[in-house]
Amino acid sequence: MDSHSAQQGGPTARLTVAFYPPQWAAEMRGAPLGRLDARLLHLHARTPQGTLCAVLHDSARLLGAHLTYRCQERHLSAAPWSDGGTQRGVPLGLARHALMLPGTPRPQAPAPLARTLLTWTHGTLLIVQAGQVCEHLNLADELDRLHLPHWLEQGLDPRAHVTLHAHRLRPGGRLEQWLTRLR
Repeated sequence: MDSHSAQQGGPTARLTVAFYPPQWAAEMRGAPLGRLDARLLHLHARTPQGTLCAVLHDSARLLGAHLTYRCQERHLSAAPWSDGGTQRGVPLGLARHALMLPGTPRPQAPAPLARTLLTWTHGTLLIVQAGQVCEHLNLADELDRLHLPHWLEQGLDPRAHVTLHAHRLRPGGRLEQWLTRLR
């Protein structure tokens, strides 16, 4: 996929991207792939299956694209509206690791984050209760957005003990992340 895996002597991974609606597909590598989602540059033959699945599905949802990953005997496809790679039932720290979310999310008060999320057309929202991801919403999916007001209301209620973790892609493939401050 990039010169890194070739330098390590490993097989080259291939990633095919077909933006929705899929009228054409392109095999992408290196810098152009990284400009879509920088995490895709770090996938290789030894990426754990759970991480590969989580990142590929999350990236497909954030990009609104069908993605197909091929390397050695591994072949994995992800669609923008599939439920694959969900992090439900996983502790937030492990979910962030599986999704290859870099750095520390920007802390945000619940009310401003709720207002911001209502304006997003693409993004991922992880709703966390008792340290576990209890819901994994795709903000580009109209059906997932139906649940958004309920979860945002829960996130604003200090008695609910709900933490909201949101991320989306910015130009150049960078991830932007927010986390509501713990009360």
